Amino acid sequence: MSQYRKTKTPNTIDSPSQVPPNHLHPLPLNATLEERLHAFRNAPGLGWEPANFVQWNLETCSNVVPNHNKDLLAKSSLVWGSLNSSSIIYHREKMARFLEGKKAAGAFESLHVAKGGRGFVGEGRGIVFTAGNADTLSRVVVTLRLLRKHFKCTLPAAIFHFPSERPDPYSPLVSELATLDAKLVEATGRERDPTRNKNYHLKAQSIVESEWAEVIYLDSDNLPAANPEELFDGPGYKRLGVYFTPDYWKTSASNPIWHILGVQCRDEWEQEAGQIVIDKRRHLDAMLLSLYMLIDWQYWFYFSDGDKDVFRFSMLALRKRWALPGRYVGGGGLPRGTLSGDFCAHTMQQYDHAGRPMFIHYNLLKQIPSGVYLGFTWGRTKQVAAYPSFPSLPPMDWNATGRVPYYPDPVLRGGDDVEADMLANADDNGWTIYPGDEEVRRRAALERGIRPFFHGGGNTAFCIDMRWEDPRVPDAPGEQGRWREPMMLGIDWTKSPLEIADWKNDDRLRDFEPVMYKLGFEPSGKGF
Repeated sequence: MSQYRKTKTPNTIDSPSQVPPNHLHPLPLNATLEERLHAFRNAPGLGWEPANFVQWNLETCSNVVPNHNKDLLAKSSLVWGSLNSSSIIYHREKMARFLEGKKAAGAFESLHVAKGGRGFVGEGRGIVFTAGNADTLSRVVVTLRLLRKHFKCTLPAAIFHFPSERPDPYSPLVSELATLDAKLVEATGRERDPTRNKNYHLKAQSIVESEWAEVIYLDSDNLPAANPEELFDGPGYKRLGVYFTPDYWKTSASNPIWHILGVQCRDEWEQEAGQIVIDKRRHLDAMLLSLYMLIDWQYWFYFSDGDKDVFRFSMLALRKRWALPGRYVGGGGLPRGTLSGDFCAHTMQQYDHAGRPMFIHYNLLKQIPSGVYLGFTWGRTKQVAAYPSFPSLPPMDWNATGRVPYYPDPVLRGGDDVEADMLANADDNGWTIYPGDEEVRRRAALERGIRPFFHGGGNTAFCIDMRWEDPRVPDAPGEQGRWREPMMLGIDWTKSPLEIADWKNDDRLRDFEPVMYKLGFEPSGKGF
């Protein structure tokens, strides 16, 4: 590791007390790769002991414990404890040099490798899947039928697979792909881990190596509820060139990834990467950094629960911003409860920028072995009802807020143009890293009280549900702090913002289930 020790510069921040107040802010959208890597190399934490960084994290993430990823914490605690300050320097420098090496090799050049060049930026738009193990390819074919026949989506598609999962070229599924404007692509240099049911580590490679500049990535068990081409027109995506979606959990303050990134812990939802919309002309660097972590996935999965958060971590490392849906992830579920609970969600329902259903990611549904059929597959969603209102208030002058030091974007934005910094580190009044208008601030404050949890399994369906509890934490007696600010948003903290929405009342979901079964949908399967 000694070769990576010479990264300290006169700008190095030696202790939390020296960190400037704008340390959580991203770099400007037009910052160069060199500027981003300089900021990453010299970010807070160099020379700090891990315990000191965790203590600093607790200033912003002391209240994430009810939602932190307990499974990852249990699996990874010994590895986390093995890292020291030299390890942090080693990882930062190795990540930075990987990107510098990719740039030197021509990865950012305009002529794509598929056309004889060295670059991976690409041109045009397309949809990318990863599939191959068990019945994943058949699920992708059903999704393509939905896209082509029901939504009339014309984007070309590519399906990446491991070399060991090359399908029979004469199979009916492969023959059908040609009629659906989709092609199979073998991911060279990568192998499936036969000891794991879930093999996530092709995702970044498939995005990077795809021939398109603007990519919609979809997991094989993910069904659009509308034409996904609409996402390219969302205001957040058009501004930032990337759309991510939230998960049910949060990253622990004790996870050393914060120290590696040089980013103080962010009280925000982790990423659910069953769908990603990305413009590689603006974010190929972040996708390459995600690829770096997924090449050595056996190690980096100690910091990310599967592949999902390597994309968020890469954006944070490069001091970037990303757009979010107009509503927190909903739990799509059975039309009635099960033996273990009154509500059984088996699907992550993600939304577009305006809070309308966009993706039906049925990650738990396919693991229910029986008892699910046409008429008893979906029917209800538990979701947040307190927002959005659409259209949002018009953008206002940032200076009108009178809050926080300079942020790279001087515009106050509304509920249909939300990005991650507008929800991260919220207090009771919704003040965040980059506060939005009152609607967004109300969302930021309320989401802190959402508590997802699992139930069932064994002889009944394995389900997820959500409850809500008042997230406010009072100060200790005699102290004054942010929890004692006057309440500005008119929130009734005794009332849960969660509702159960019936699919028959939603234009996008009313006929979704019969349409899917007509297209050949099967609710359960061996594959993941």
